[in-house]
Amino acid sequence: MAGMSSKQPSKRNSRKNVMRSFQQHFDLARLDYKRRVKPGKDVAKVTGLILAAAVYLTGFGLAFYSRSQGMIDDNFLNKIAWIFMIPASVVGMFAYLITSNRREFPIREDIRAHVHDLEGENGYLWRYAPVLNQLELKKIDMEWLIAASREKRLVEMAPEDICATVHALHEALQNSSAAVVNQVEKNLETSA
Repeated sequence: MAGMSSKQPSKRNSRKNVMRSFQQHFDLARLDYKRRVKPGKDVAKVTGLILAAAVYLTGFGLAFYSRSQGMIDDNFLNKIAWIFMIPASVVGMFAYLITSNRREFPIREDIRAHVHDLEGENGYLWRYAPVLNQLELKKIDMEWLIAASREKRLVEMAPEDICATVHALHEALQNSSAAVVNQVEKNLETSA
């Protein structure tokens, strides 16, 4: 019984040590990509909508003025009302994409800077490989991610994918088996 009670604190300590190391290196709020870009996307949608409405109302206004002056008939006015939806939609979508990208760019660069800092000289995220290998995330190749971390080229990965991986890793660490946590702890100790 004495042997069992001495192992329990070390299992708890391993998990605490791994979680403490994780929290010291990763700023989860800074890596919450979806939350950080949401206000910018909302503003970009409004900007696109306003520009689309401006283009449509300008075209429709000119057509309505032409109809009131007798230059065009009602039939042609109806056709123009439908036709002007196309350029208005294109302009609105283009404005949305440009505004959205301009608002996301500083956030993406901030995430890349954070990843560059935490990866350091020898990489860092690869040390969580025992847990990362168990994760199944869409569009994310874990083998490539681990190799990129070892080779210090993780910043090449899309910031939203890095953020999704780190958040999934945090959740998985809390639910991982003691053996996996111990392996992660050994990986972390070899880097210290």
